[in-house]
Amino acid sequence: MQATPTYTDEELVNRLRGGAADALDALFRRHYVELCRVANRFVRDENQAEDIVQELFVALWEKRSTLPPLTATAPYLRRSTRNRSLNYLRDRKRIPVDDGELPETLAAETGPTGIENFELGARINGAIDRLPERCRLVFTMSKVEDMSHREIAQSLNISTKTVENQMTRAYRHLRAWLALLALFQVLI
Repeated sequence: MQATPTYTDEELVNRLRGGAADALDALFRRHYVELCRVANRFVRDENQAEDIVQELFVALWEKRSTLPPLTATAPYLRRSTRNRSLNYLRDRKRIPVDDGELPETLAAETGPTGIENFELGARINGAIDRLPERCRLVFTMSKVEDMSHREIAQSLNISTKTVENQMTRAYRHLRAWLALLALFQVLI
C-alpha cells in the first residue's frame, strides 16, 4: 500500500490552481472546523456558518485558475470567511446599529448552579456572547480576527472613533459580567 503524500497548504493551493480536486478536499478537511467557528462568531447561527464556509470552498473551486499563489493560506481562508460572514450580515441588514446595554435582569439570568463547572475560557466566551451585538462584532473582529481599528471601521463602514467606543463598551461589559460571575463563585 502506497503512502499518501502530505502537502503543505501552499502546495495544496498550487495543486488546486492546476485543477486537482483532491487538493480542495484536503484543504476543506484541514480547515473546515476552524472556519466554521470563525463564521459562527459573526453570524451566531451554526447552520449559516457552515453554509458560508461551504460557499467559500465552492468559490475557491470555481475561481481555482485565477487564484494567486498564497504564502499564508490559513489567514487567507480566515479573512475570506470573515468577509463572507460580514457580507451575510450586511445583506440581511443584521449589522447592529444600536449600542445596547446590559440587561437589568443580569443577575436573574445566572445563578450559582453550574458556575462552579465553568472553566475560565468558557466564562470569557460566555461573557463575549452576552455583549450587545455591535460590541460583540467589533470585539470579535479586533481580538479574535486580529483586525486593526482602521480595518474594522472600513469593514463596517463606521469611524475609527466608533470602533474605539465599542471596544471601550465591550471591555466595560466584560469586566462587569466577569466580576458578577466571580462574585457568584465566592458566594457558593
